Amino acid sequence: MMETDTPIYVNNTQGENVESYIYIGQIYSTRDKNQDKEIQRRITAGWTAFARHRDIFKGNVGACLKRQIYNSYVLSTMTYGAETWALAIRAKNKLAAAQTVMEKSMLNIIYRDRKTNTWVRENTKVTDAIEQVRRRK
Repeated sequence: MMETDTPIYVNNTQGENVESYIYIGQIYSTRDKNQDKEIQRRITAGWTAFARHRDIFKGNVGACLKRQIYNSYVLSTMTYGAETWALAIRAKNKLAAAQTVMEKSMLNIIYRDRKTNTWVRENTKVTDAIEQVRRRK
């Protein structure tokens, strides 16, 4: 695609030239071809969704309810638009790391507890974000 500086007019108003824009919930960039910004944006949206339900995730609520809310709300927010992603290893690692930190927070685990990621996943039983992305393709 060739770059052009030709102005675009709509109703005698010149359109603004931008490097990226959000359309239907996804960020599109005219310069960057990788999707790091979009994936980081989705991770941030996932953290926002997680924070909205912090009282449930941090409270004395059953693991089943926590898992259901996480899978239906937080995970779907994080993986929205994943059908169009071409995940690189770095992006997969970012998604996995964010999910692991959220899961540890759900179990009220701190770093000093020295629990493995496998142990955490066995106890939360949430859907893996990377598997969710693969299924959506």
